[in-house]
This record gives sequence, C-alpha cells and structure tokens, in this order.
Amino acid sequence: MTVSEVMSTPVETVKLNATAYDAANILKNKKIGGLVVVDDSMEPVGLITEKDLVHKVVARNLKSKEVLIKDIVSPKLISISPKATIIEAAKLMAKKNIKRLPVVENGKLLGIITVSDIVSVSPKIFEIMIEVSKIKDREDYPREQESIYGVCEVCGNQGRLRYINGKYVCENCIDSDSI
Repeated sequence: MTVSEVMSTPVETVKLNATAYDAANILKNKKIGGLVVVDDSMEPVGLITEKDLVHKVVARNLKSKEVLIKDIVSPKLISISPKATIIEAAKLMAKKNIKRLPVVENGKLLGIITVSDIVSVSPKIFEIMIEVSKIKDREDYPREQESIYGVCEVCGNQGRLRYINGKYVCENCIDSDSI
C-alpha cells in the first residue's frame, strides 16, 4: 500500500512570515497537532508542531504575536514521496522519532501522512514501529551507562556494576588499568 493511498488532504499550512500566535490558533481551530510551513510560492519548507510552540515560545516566555514561524521552524523538512510504501513511511517516522510526514513530489505538497493514518489501515505496522522505537531507545543509551548488581570481573567484589570495555566492573575498578 502506498503513501498516496493513505495520506490526508488537504494539508493545513502556515507561511513563514505568520506568527506563532497564528499557528497556534490554526492548530486549535482545526484540532490538529502540526502544520506544514510553506514559503510564498507554497513550497513546503518545514513543519511546526504543538511541541515546537511550547518549547520555543511558551517555555521561553516569548510573546506569540511577535515570534515569526521562520524563526522557530526546524531547518530541514523531512518528507516522503507519494510512491513510497506505508512501511517505508512507518520506518522513517520511527527512525526520526516523528509522528507526521508531509507528502511531497517535485517540491509540491500533496498531502500528509501520520502515525494514526498508518495504524488505521495496518495495525501490524504499529507493532513494527514499536519494535523499531525500542531498538532506537537501546541505541540512545549505550551499554557503558547500564548499571546492574553483580560480581565485579576485576576484583571479585559484589555491588553495583557498569559495563566498561566489555567487562562488568565496580566503581572502585572503573579507573583500574585492568579494564
């Protein structure tokens, strides 16, 4: 199944020179979580989400009517082709940790696909996304940061251990020349 078969249209957009206040009102009135940011020629250039507005405007105590979208939009648009499969879309979303993808072809915004769109047509893909997300989470926290209780492989004492250079070692042995 392709992205074009599942994507939502029309797409709600906001221009670069609009304010954060304008974007927040569109999100509220349309009951959606994100807007595609477009330039004057209506070409997609980014995405702005509720989370962006909270982190980049509200949390900084900025005045939403004075903050322009061009100043807070993420600099790189992550999009997908309408010809891509929904599995490819799901994998890209999981890899980039995003919930929505603008569907773009030759610089033209055709639609948007969200996690909800994918799950509604294929619950099995949701399971794939969860598994990919778990793998990504494990990669974010390298084994060296893990702490377990056990026997130190250097001194033999029991206690809290960290995995360093292929060995489980206690705090006393972390700086040891033996690891």
